[in-house]
Amino acid sequence: SAAQELGASLATGVAYLRELTEAGLGVEQAVTQLEFRYAATADQFLTIAKLRAARRLWARVAEVCGAPAAGAQVQHVVTSPVMMTRRDPWVNMLRTTVATLAAGVGGAESVTVLPFDHALGLPDAFARRIARNTSTVLIEESHLARVIDPGGGSWYVERLTDELAHAGWEFFRTIEREGGQEAALRSGFVGERLAE
Repeated sequence: SAAQELGASLATGVAYLRELTEAGLGVEQAVTQLEFRYAATADQFLTIAKLRAARRLWARVAEVCGAPAAGAQVQHVVTSPVMMTRRDPWVNMLRTTVATLAAGVGGAESVTVLPFDHALGLPDAFARRIARNTSTVLIEESHLARVIDPGGGSWYVERLTDELAHAGWEFFRTIEREGGQEAALRSGFVGERLAE
């Protein structure tokens, strides 16, 4: 779920912070070394809210660690291959466009758009061209980058952001109670929770 993705990404980020600070980096410097990767799906509002919640949660982690000024989460978003279909790959162009729009509205710094024929194997030149140009069309022709927080103020997006942030934080705390991300992965805890 989106909340599990948030909780697991926070737990992974905290695990990396621990490693980086133990290796001698200061907290501020360690926080700026991390980039988070999230999946964007055709559920545009869920994607927007997830990215907004992720930034909020990571800012809280940075604040608790003593680096509130360095706590801006850098997000790289990839259109989800799970939403791609093999039977009618042309529909995937619509799905990836909606996912890319949601990633932009959600505030991602960078977006990778998978080619619409990704589920079929290696993409052809046309599919690569469409994938490459999807972001450009949204930025240049739809002026997506001209608004700071297009989803902000929307009751639905704000409420969904709050709900995801709370659920993601709870999953993060559950992983931490299991000994952190590494221990939770090794024990199979994370895999079992995701399988449920």
